[in-house]
Amino acid sequence: MPEKKNLVPFPRSAKKRKQLLRQAESLKLRRLTRLRSLVGWLLILSILLFAAANFTLFSLSSLRQGFQIVTNALGPESGRDGVINYPAGVASAVKPAGSSLAVLDDESLSILQLGGVTQYETAVSYAAPVLETNDNYVLAYDRGAYQLSFSSVLTELFSLKLTDPIRNASIGSGDSFSIITDETGYKSTVTVYSASSREDDHHIWRWRTPDYYVQEAALSPSGTHLCALTYQQNGSQLETILQFFDLDASEVRASVNLGAVVGYTVHWLDDSNVAVISDKSAFTVNRRGETTSQASYTASDLLGFAFDGDNFVVAVRSWSGDARASVTRYDKSGDVRASLNLPSAPESLSYAGGQLGVLTSSGLYVYNNALEPDWQCPSAGAAQRIIMTDDGGAWLFYSKYAQRITQSSAISEDFTDESTIT
Repeated sequence: MPEKKNLVPFPRSAKKRKQLLRQAESLKLRRLTRLRSLVGWLLILSILLFAAANFTLFSLSSLRQGFQIVTNALGPESGRDGVINYPAGVASAVKPAGSSLAVLDDESLSILQLGGVTQYETAVSYAAPVLETNDNYVLAYDRGAYQLSFSSVLTELFSLKLTDPIRNASIGSGDSFSIITDETGYKSTVTVYSASSREDDHHIWRWRTPDYYVQEAALSPSGTHLCALTYQQNGSQLETILQFFDLDASEVRASVNLGAVVGYTVHWLDDSNVAVISDKSAFTVNRRGETTSQASYTASDLLGFAFDGDNFVVAVRSWSGDARASVTRYDKSGDVRASLNLPSAPESLSYAGGQLGVLTSSGLYVYNNALEPDWQCPSAGAAQRIIMTDDGGAWLFYSKYAQRITQSSAISEDFTDESTIT
């Protein structure tokens, strides 16, 4: 007679099965059961921590945006020719913000992506809208009026209605920006705001001056220093003066008189050196108040300028041989590093990621950091302006849309010294 097998029925209840596994005779099985339970609890804890740290991803607008990204990516128009149409058909200001495109018109601010994706949109009503961006943040304000809005590329962080009209503004490399206002009793007031400030109005530093008119105030890459491009009347002439500040103090750290020139812009090349472009000269000045270089030209010859990290380029008219324009690249000390002759004057210049983009009526021509030919886009001649990006691509801006192109785009071509530029 065959021996009967000793069969033990496995419980249908999950609780009883778990208890049976924990009391199993096999030590290996008991340890495996406890490990599985521990991994399960760690997974739940990780999900809860992720949800708490990224709660905005689960908002209704974020979920709607995710659905839009999927549907647009699968749609027939996804990524068509790298084109982004302006929501209102026209735009007052357009600038890249990281991989996104910020578009400001008279009624709204939109953050857009290729493929018809709207990351963020908010209503604005500015009479003279102006836009400033960096890789992660967007500043929109109403020049001559009182309102401003500061946003990430996904959502608005805060908005303010100031008590004094805004004359100019500049965004830093992080979540800070400076505003120049006309405050009663002073010639100018410069205020630095930050999204991380604990103040109700988000300001972290302020300088009021009864002596100088401030044209531009630029924050250093670290966000701890500020350089103000100011001017004052000296007899019948205007003098341009640089004022350097540390944001942990209200006193002027250093002051540099650049003479009887009209300043156009000031730009930090690193945390210690700035470049100043004026109507008659390009200067480099350090934070100790020392002018380290000066390149002169006539006011009517200046065609354009652009900045990229600790380098900058200046384009001026030239009548040397077949050249009608000359572009020179300078480093942070003001030393000449490369030069380029062009057979026609550029309509727009942009410099980023070690590449210089030159827009003419015959197209876009891109040069490397040594100002040697790299690639071109002949069909870009109708664009109004260009902005190069750090990844080596470019945005072409037209009246109703913007187009993203790279060296590998279908409309781009190789570019050599023998290529024709008109």
